[in-house]
Amino acid sequence: MSADKLSRRALMQVGLGAAATAGLVTIPGVTSAHADWNDGPQVNWGHFKDSLDNAYDFLDAMMDAYATGSTVRLIQSYSDQIGLESTAFVYDNALAIMAYLLRGRGDDVARARTLGDGLLYAQTHDPNFSDGRVRQGYFVNAPDGNGAYVQLALFPFYFTGMAVGDMAWSGMALAQLYRFTGDAKYLGTATTGAIGLANFIQTFYDTRGPGGYNYGLGNAWPPNPLTYKSTEHNIDVYAFFTMLARLTGNGSWAAGAQHALAFVKALYNSAGGWFWTGTAPDGASFSTDPKSNIPEDCQTWSYLAMLDKNYQVSIDFAKTNLAVTDTPQAYNSSLTGNVRFNGVSYATWPMRPGLAEVGNPSYCVISQSDPYSPNPDPNAVWLEGSAHLAAALLVRGLSEKKDLDGFHGDMNTAYGLLDNIRASQDLLGAGQTVGGKALPAGQGIQAATSFLNTGFGFSYKPFLHIGATSWYLMAGQMGNPLRLGMHSW
Repeated sequence: MSADKLSRRALMQVGLGAAATAGLVTIPGVTSAHADWNDGPQVNWGHFKDSLDNAYDFLDAMMDAYATGSTVRLIQSYSDQIGLESTAFVYDNALAIMAYLLRGRGDDVARARTLGDGLLYAQTHDPNFSDGRVRQGYFVNAPDGNGAYVQLALFPFYFTGMAVGDMAWSGMALAQLYRFTGDAKYLGTATTGAIGLANFIQTFYDTRGPGGYNYGLGNAWPPNPLTYKSTEHNIDVYAFFTMLARLTGNGSWAAGAQHALAFVKALYNSAGGWFWTGTAPDGASFSTDPKSNIPEDCQTWSYLAMLDKNYQVSIDFAKTNLAVTDTPQAYNSSLTGNVRFNGVSYATWPMRPGLAEVGNPSYCVISQSDPYSPNPDPNAVWLEGSAHLAAALLVRGLSEKKDLDGFHGDMNTAYGLLDNIRASQDLLGAGQTVGGKALPAGQGIQAATSFLNTGFGFSYKPFLHIGATSWYLMAGQMGNPLRLGMHSW
């Protein structure tokens, strides 16, 4: 067997040795834990190793678009071509922090700290609040009066809302930073750092219906309460509060985690093997319409956060019911030439040609159109979601004999997904820019292979994205960002 063409079993038996030589993590104990994985197809691991290195180079380029070194800043989330100016979403930046920490080289940790300082700056320099919150997104193309490249994303987008999920991911990134560096500022105080974010999230504690935490606040002024609840957000809160309980020894965070978990479990459809999206504004009712939009992230993040085999079938739901293949012949595909990408869609009912909008738009569970993406490709691959699924499969690690008929074990399926993302890195995204500067081809990962209308009133577009790239980096190193330390052993 050649050095650069290893079977998946051989790859694990050498402890991801090729990755280790590249400065990536080595996975201890995997051989014994997953000794019954099927060999499956051959993988050019040398090419995959280079792909991960290139993806880190993309994060570096995006991070240094407007400032360099230790200048406090956040990263623009997408390439310029998406049309969101220099918007940096806090969720995407949280992922980048964790991707940097996972590889953990000296420069990686320095970059993670700089981005963590950017989140702390946003939290402590809000012009209206001093209670631990962060906003959905910030503009990062120019310094404020203190020289930090973090300013409210006002006109024309007003990304000033405060969703519980965004704040939980920001908190997880700060908790991971504290765990990796020991720097107490990331853990924080009552109104700063991870603890400050957790205290603000706690204001959305709810006792209606199955409990859990409400969605958050909208971008109106004054901020309008959003009283519906998201399964995904409660998964995020469970993961974040579990981290805080371990870091602080404070039982109140463990209790908050269990409150969120009770909601998540109540939204599980045991007959279908999936998690419903969330509730109506009454905080209790949810649609059981067969055309309800069932998103991928609830199905995979639930396992990554809980590691509970009683709910692991949701991963199988994602890998089957959400599977798509994008080709140049797909309706409204952005692809050209002889290419094909397999992966998953965002949800079960993305808007398809001719599908009318039905139901109550505020319900957030019935398929809705996106007026800004009138020509979606129903077969578009959500590349970030493919990385979610790959990460969950690698953590679960079912052998072929325990897998669904037609599949060959979780590791084979995961690496097939990752190799499709790698191929998209090679073939898509050329000619895009950040801050007007050309981005090298073959480094970043697009959000989607074509225009993908999620069915929730927004779309993912075929432009380079730090969030998709960060998830690819974490999945490619068997990372789990929803667990403290980002590993599951």
